[in-house]
Amino acid sequence: MRVKSIEDLDLNTRGKLITTLLRVTRQPKPAPEAPPEVEAEAAAPVEEGAESNEATEPLEAPGPEVEAAAEVPPTEAASPPVEVSKPAPAVESKADAYAEVLFRVGLVWRAVKESDRAAVAFAASGRPVDEEELAKVEARAVEERPAARPPSRDERPPRREGGREERGARPPREARGPPREGAREERPRRERPEREALPELTGTWQEQAAQLEQRGRTRDAGRLYERNGGFADALRLYEAGGDVKSALRNALAGNDQDAVRRLAGTLKPEEAEATLEKAGAYELLMEGYVQRGQFDQVARLYERARQFDQAALAWERAGKIPQARRAFERVHDHKNTERLRKLEVEKLIERGDRLGAATLLAQSNQKAEAAELLKSLPGPKAYRFLQKLDMKDEAKALADAELLKAEEEKKPSAKARWLEILGDVRGAAEAWESAERGDKAFPLYAQLGEPARAAVLAEAAGHREKAIELYTKAGDEASAARIAALPPEPPKAIPAPEEAPGDEGSSAEQ
Repeated sequence: MRVKSIEDLDLNTRGKLITTLLRVTRQPKPAPEAPPEVEAEAAAPVEEGAESNEATEPLEAPGPEVEAAAEVPPTEAASPPVEVSKPAPAVESKADAYAEVLFRVGLVWRAVKESDRAAVAFAASGRPVDEEELAKVEARAVEERPAARPPSRDERPPRREGGREERGARPPREARGPPREGAREERPRRERPEREALPELTGTWQEQAAQLEQRGRTRDAGRLYERNGGFADALRLYEAGGDVKSALRNALAGNDQDAVRRLAGTLKPEEAEATLEKAGAYELLMEGYVQRGQFDQVARLYERARQFDQAALAWERAGKIPQARRAFERVHDHKNTERLRKLEVEKLIERGDRLGAATLLAQSNQKAEAAELLKSLPGPKAYRFLQKLDMKDEAKALADAELLKAEEEKKPSAKARWLEILGDVRGAAEAWESAERGDKAFPLYAQLGEPARAAVLAEAAGHREKAIELYTKAGDEASAARIAALPPEPPKAIPAPEEAPGDEGSSAEQ
């Protein structure tokens, strides 16, 4: 790795690297192994005459006593010959492997310029650290690193079906002839100058930060100061390097209010708000909202702090009356709640939303005011709205009053409409019949199961097909055949109805 700092790695790679190295470092250190003398004593054969249920195997080459016993004939030998195993190859001990692994972990920490962690790993490995030896190891690793090269033709993945290989190889440039007119000319590539390797940082972190600042790497120096709590110097270096967001973060950490206001004014509002909110600087955040007139954001901040009285004032200043009323309700401020409710009702009436205004009044247990507000609408619409608000008594009183008014004014059509709304089908059919509106009456009689009377009214109203259907249903085949034999006549002109409560075409209110 050729990085100036571990911060140069992307977040995913950095996390995987740190996690892997820390897991390797936390592995338990192996226990020290017993010396060879102790092992030889433990493997020695038992004395003659001693009983043992375990078979022992020699770990060393046979001595002269064993060779002499091997030359004795079988009849004279006191014991069977001992089998001799070959010496085992030398195996690296677990302690040496543990030290080697930790030494390599230190090399990795050193490669990402984490000298403190590298020193801890070197100390845990127990191997003496020699700077010249480390430099040689790092140089050898760079030399042994394979150079990046493009894959050869044989190593490239096969092309998909229908590729260039199936259509034939592309001819060389010379065989393709001169480039056509208007083609782009090939330009010579500029070779980038190689960067000079910067010398390694030495000394304490303050000295390293000074070296970085001298080399113009102000943001790297600022990171060192920020990591070690030098927020004022980090602010200065970040601002010199053009990193305004990091400078604002350090100004907040160092409680430099003047610098915070100055830097927040140079950022976009959303960027400054995100940094201030992350740092918990809600007073400065609110100050910015007030300067920009964003009182709805001020109200949300007060609600997060559960200061609903202040949130209500901010909502009201932002023109959000419903939110302000609900905030006053949460603190049980009945006076301001009632004031804002009246203001909200007035605004709803101005917009023509009388149902919304009546709903608001009904929710506050002001049903009389809600019913009075809806009476200015056409009767059937007011009746439906009262039913929707579950004000059945008020709706019944309105319907009775309208029926009485229709009878006094002798308007059978209006009476029929109200009877039909109230569900009195027979009364509505008779009222429509008395108003000479057979086209309205015959469907109601058919609904009541009186097809003969409905057929007569349908024939009188000029509804030929309906009359034939109703006569047939009533069993009067002769009348049905008579009407079917007659030529069709145009339906009679419908008389102009009286002013009925359902004529709502001119009303734009809801």
